Amino acid sequence: MDEFFDIVNDNDEVIGRATRKEVHSKGHVHRSVLFYIFDKENRVFVNQRTMNKEFYPGYWSIVFGGHVHAGETYEDAVIREVEEEAGIVERPIFITSFKKRFDENDKENVNVYAFMTCRELIIDPGEIRQGIFMTMKELGEKLGKEKFLPETPGLYDILKKYMIK
Repeated sequence: MDEFFDIVNDNDEVIGRATRKEVHSKGHVHRSVLFYIFDKENRVFVNQRTMNKEFYPGYWSIVFGGHVHAGETYEDAVIREVEEEAGIVERPIFITSFKKRFDENDKENVNVYAFMTCRELIIDPGEIRQGIFMTMKELGEKLGKEKFLPETPGLYDILKKYMIK
């Protein structure tokens, strides 16, 4: 069954609807969510994507994420995604939003959230190969050694600003 996403303009207004394949092949702007997960010691969960991911298989990430389905709100999407990808049911904390424009086919309006949990994560092995909670110092060291998603430098800056609050 095809997933449908809202096609949006730069002002995030819905202007149409298309399948996942169509938005990615035709470069339609659509919505997505990214989120950090923190433990009770304020460490961030760093994860490695599985090798069967459509984009950047095997790369490391400091966030989880997913697409916003047609008719769904950003908040509904992030709550669905955190339960699917990490098995936790918590309230999201909104951090920021930005426009992701990596190339002509990779265009998303993104909302970024944080989740704080004291529960053990239940990682979906179809999405995540492995992961670990890390301090900012440990993460900084890992950034120089492993392949991370292309948006990681910007997300790392967002994370650092969030951690200062």
